[in-house]
Amino acid sequence: MACTRREFFTRFSQSLVSDAIDSLHAIRGRSGIFDAPIDASPKIELAKWLRPPGALPEPQFLKACTQCTDCQTACPYDSIRRLGPEFGENAGTPAIIPSESPCYLCEDMPCISACEPLALLPVAQSDVTMGTAVIDLQACYVSQGQRCDYCVARCPVQLQAIQFGDDKLPIIKEDGCTGCGVCDYICPANAITIRPEFGPKNTRNS
Repeated sequence: MACTRREFFTRFSQSLVSDAIDSLHAIRGRSGIFDAPIDASPKIELAKWLRPPGALPEPQFLKACTQCTDCQTACPYDSIRRLGPEFGENAGTPAIIPSESPCYLCEDMPCISACEPLALLPVAQSDVTMGTAVIDLQACYVSQGQRCDYCVARCPVQLQAIQFGDDKLPIIKEDGCTGCGVCDYICPANAITIRPEFGPKNTRNS
């Protein structure tokens, strides 16, 4: 029986799909590589995050913060964001994810000035302690014989926090590191991460 052009292409497409399914089943039967169920949902890897400069100790911060987003609006670099639902009980609170957008330690700290609930308190630039940088020296380009000084040259507090040691490898000075995350953000080898500080204090002189 003759068929229309549309019917021809419809049947042709159905045939291709059927052949593809048969081939997939044949491969699965021979190799077993498709035996495990396929999970099409994306895997969410939680990024490490920090509280903005001057944040109160975590329990007090969560109690004082009204999630008003004023600190987020005041940040000239869009470094502060509201955590999404994937962050559980911290969803909606202000934070910095240094690998995405670090804190550039503005001299006037507009995020702190904008915080009316006083969840962020005034602190000197050099006394901010949002976290501490950690270097994977095996991944560091310098350890592989390549020239790189991004982390040392771009650090907002410079030698207070990071410098080259006698072996020419970068060294983090934990007492001076602010945890701003600039080194994490610019490291071309992805060799630096920031260990957040949610301990008993967020400023050294508190």
